Amino acid sequence: MDAGKLAAQCCHAARLSLLAYLQHNPDRLTEFLQANSVGTMVVLDAPSLGDLEKLSVLASRRRLPWALFVDSGHICPPYFDGSPIPTSLAIGPADRQQIKPLVRAYRCVKGTQP
Repeated sequence: MDAGKLAAQCCHAARLSLLAYLQHNPDRLTEFLQANSVGTMVVLDAPSLGDLEKLSVLASRRRLPWALFVDSGHICPPYFDGSPIPTSLAIGPADRQQIKPLVRAYRCVKGTQP
């Protein structure tokens, strides 16, 4: 998918993961708003849906917040034909040392590496 669509998919997943986190930790909302940040975000390339599913299971086992975003209704050949399709997984907010062991095998998406 093109860079704009990829960015949107990642934003959707990150927003859902943050909302799930805040649902269980509402006391952190003011802290995040005052800091104008919930931490670092990195976009990594997972080659398959299986990778996303595996990561979501690992995140669950470690009790980390996560969200899998499923795009639906959009047509953008060749990837989107209007059918629901999982496109992105967000993990966090969490400490870097909690997430890094899960994602160290994945590479940064070209053009997003800091």
